[in-house]
Amino acid sequence: MKKFSRAVLILLLAAVGLGLWSTNAQATSLKQEQTAIKKIAKRDLKPMGGRWSVKVTRLGQRPVSVQTGHTKVGRQRAASTIKVYIMLAVYRRVQRHRFRLTAQNQRDLKLMIHNSDNAAANRLIKRAGGLRAVNQTIRAFHFKQTMLARHLLDTQALRRGHDNYTSVSDLTHFLTRVYRHRLLGRTYDRKMLTLLKGCRNHSKLPALVKRATVYNKTGEYPDKGVQNDAALFKTKHGVYSIVVLAQSGNQYQQYRGMNHFGRDVVTYLNQHR
Repeated sequence: MKKFSRAVLILLLAAVGLGLWSTNAQATSLKQEQTAIKKIAKRDLKPMGGRWSVKVTRLGQRPVSVQTGHTKVGRQRAASTIKVYIMLAVYRRVQRHRFRLTAQNQRDLKLMIHNSDNAAANRLIKRAGGLRAVNQTIRAFHFKQTMLARHLLDTQALRRGHDNYTSVSDLTHFLTRVYRHRLLGRTYDRKMLTLLKGCRNHSKLPALVKRATVYNKTGEYPDKGVQNDAALFKTKHGVYSIVVLAQSGNQYQQYRGMNHFGRDVVTYLNQHR
């Protein structure tokens, strides 16, 4: 009986040991992937110059998240990526029966997201209750590094030091939560995804990516050296969020760097799943 008990104990310890080995092996693999993605970021994005930050996230059963940058990663100038939060504020009011999706409002939503139309964005800000109301929505969803401090095209406010800010972390949270229907729920999150899918600017992160469905929003302010892109890629191998914010850099190198980074990260993640 004692021999039998000892045998059972040995088997149990062996099983536990195998479980621990498996867990450690997976952790090591994820760490290697994170290191590899950071190396890709440094190689592809360092030539951009200026300040840049990036966050890469793989959704699914083997999630991975990597955040890095040229300097300390924090909030940066949002440019037109701020429009995803305006869109969220509009649909939140629709959900609460405080905003009607008239033909004009639907047209302005498409203009704002598909074409990055600033006048349409300003009209929607006004109808959604103004800057304060949009910022209330931003705070309600805990986008802690995001702020709408001025209307689009308001250069006087910019000269007074007021600008719109966000971060790679906040934009990643937006993309991953809207994809999982964890912002406003299935109905309105799908509407926002449809708008993002219709974005016509694929000149940065998606430019060299093949065989992927793209949901993205770019941001540009060349006078401040700002080139941003927040993109979600859905391939047959997985779903990946890639966000790059860049400012005070060389525009040609920014485009080139993001082109290469989008392609290289999607290729890497497709091959490591």
